[in-house]
Amino acid sequence: MIEILLSIFYFIIFCLIISNVAFFKENQIPKSWFIVIFGLKILVSVFLTFLYTKYYTNRDTADIFKYFDDSKIMFDAIKTSPTDYFKMLIGFDNTHLNSTYYQHFENWVRPGTKDLFSDTHIIIRFNAFVHLFSFGHIHVHNVFINFISLIGLTTIYKAFKPFLRKKEKILFYLLFLIPSILFWGSGLLKESIIFFSLGLFFLNLFRLTNQFKIIYLLYILLAILLIVYTKFYLIVALSIPVLGYLLNNYFSLKKPIFGYLISFTLFIITITISPLISEELNFIKQIAVKQQDFSRFILIEGATSGFLIPELSDGISLLINIPSALLNTLIRPFLWECNALFVWLSAFENIAVLGLVIIAFLFRKKMNEVQKNIFYFNLIFVFCLFTLIGLTTPVFGAIMRYKIPGLILLLISLLLVLDIQKIKKKYPLLKKIL
Repeated sequence: MIEILLSIFYFIIFCLIISNVAFFKENQIPKSWFIVIFGLKILVSVFLTFLYTKYYTNRDTADIFKYFDDSKIMFDAIKTSPTDYFKMLIGFDNTHLNSTYYQHFENWVRPGTKDLFSDTHIIIRFNAFVHLFSFGHIHVHNVFINFISLIGLTTIYKAFKPFLRKKEKILFYLLFLIPSILFWGSGLLKESIIFFSLGLFFLNLFRLTNQFKIIYLLYILLAILLIVYTKFYLIVALSIPVLGYLLNNYFSLKKPIFGYLISFTLFIITITISPLISEELNFIKQIAVKQQDFSRFILIEGATSGFLIPELSDGISLLINIPSALLNTLIRPFLWECNALFVWLSAFENIAVLGLVIIAFLFRKKMNEVQKNIFYFNLIFVFCLFTLIGLTTPVFGAIMRYKIPGLILLLISLLLVLDIQKIKKKYPLLKKIL
């Protein structure tokens, strides 16, 4: 009962914030829509928690619970040493903290991996912070994480809205109602922090190229820091499109594609030269190590939706396997490969996305140069991210979650080329919802 009352209390507080803060004021989208979506996300998070409680009962391997459980150890430090608690919360790491607390965490370091930046720390710290308000009730954490997710997706909406005039409602539907984005972006998982980080990054990157302000640059640096400590590979996937976007904006290249071709060329030169400076900068070797780490991890943790991927050894093997990596990420699992509920959902969503690709092709329109720049930016990010995931991740369930940031930008790209007026003319009934 206390958990329900606390959850309702914080839900009301956040709804009041949504109703009264200018951030959620949009001419095309009523504030009530954001409140409804917030409530829907919380319901989904309750369902996801129930699902993991009743059907995926190994608490030690469930992301929703294992980071929450570790956060209790961090929070309990406040009872004996508040200083230690706040040091851990803001990122301190020393011998005392390691021997007293960190070594007792089950998930502070992933077993069998050699990640330079652990992606488990930030979600454990988030939960340890929310414990200040939740008194240990997990559904209160669901309310907090969903508010972070709502802010993140709203920020992504604001970032791309200027390029999608008269398509704002469809953009809203895509960001908030696509099943995998809604489902995985509503649980007590890292996806919500990823949404927040990417939204902060995209919005301020686009603002910075229109008008230089120090505050935009500071927000970008904060976003990069959050991304590094949440999913480092997203920084790698962003490097080529961001450089290409900046080249196009600051050098006024004749065609937007030129900036991305230059960026890609510079990336190839960099990964070729960098191993000569230090073996740790060997990009291909790092990809191979990541692949091996993931294979060891699933052997330790177990995975019901695993499959074989070719082992990488050098640059030639990487290039040869790029097509199959994209295939694995973009359209697998095939229906005959499905063996679990989440995998079936992923397969049907992939079919729906392919359907949207066909619709966008049939009802396409000519884009202006600004839209082309964003279109290339999005698709190159999707290509880089999907390739990295497909080369290193031999589990359908993990691919489904990891590819969500790319899925968001892929859908936005389809919306960029889609001619809404043609669709409304052919299907007049859609005018009311589009």
